[in-house]
Amino acid sequence: MAGPEKYSSAGAARTTPGGERWLLKYADRIYGPYTFEAMRSYIAEGRVIAQSVIAPEGAAPGAEDWQHAASIPVFAEIFAEMQSPAPASDASSAAPASAQPATSEATDAARPQSRPAYGSAKGQIDRRRQPETSNFIVVMDIKARYAGALEQAIMSLGPAYKLAPNVWCVNTNGTAAGLLNDLSQHIGKTDSMFIVDATRDRTAWCNFGPETDAKIRRVWRRPF
Repeated sequence: MAGPEKYSSAGAARTTPGGERWLLKYADRIYGPYTFEAMRSYIAEGRVIAQSVIAPEGAAPGAEDWQHAASIPVFAEIFAEMQSPAPASDASSAAPASAQPATSEATDAARPQSRPAYGSAKGQIDRRRQPETSNFIVVMDIKARYAGALEQAIMSLGPAYKLAPNVWCVNTNGTAAGLLNDLSQHIGKTDSMFIVDATRDRTAWCNFGPETDAKIRRVWRRPF
């Protein structure tokens, strides 16, 4: 994320809805403006969540234009799409049976029986099949004295265990960004959260500010 820019009402002007730019408020600081496409990217990465406070460029710090991102229709649609479950893959229709390579009986007999056979046919392991659930690590910095509602929300996701006062491991379906959107409803504006999808190697976080966002992205890299 680009470096923070302090908000200034001098010379601020709103553009047309299609090209409108947006401001982000973290605690008492304001960052931006950012284009709609940049905001869409930040939402997909979990850097902007449903409870993030945003406003169109040109809004005064105390104006009514500041709202939760999910309250603004153009962004509410994006959050709704993220919450929609992905269609399950049908391994039986991934490739026709005729597409499977033919093998002779002698070749089959010589093949070690302990070696798994990969493919989409019956009895084979389909590497394209996505796991039904994932293992997540949830790390929180909760300033509030009572976090009972948040812990109840975590335990309702599926098998969960509290490793430390602010660290949980949980197995559930969904994505890191989706979990962040769900759980962020139970934290305050000064609380922060970092979620790791250990199965798919994905992360999502909120309320750390742009500087910390950039530092996390420099450290956390997917092993391609």
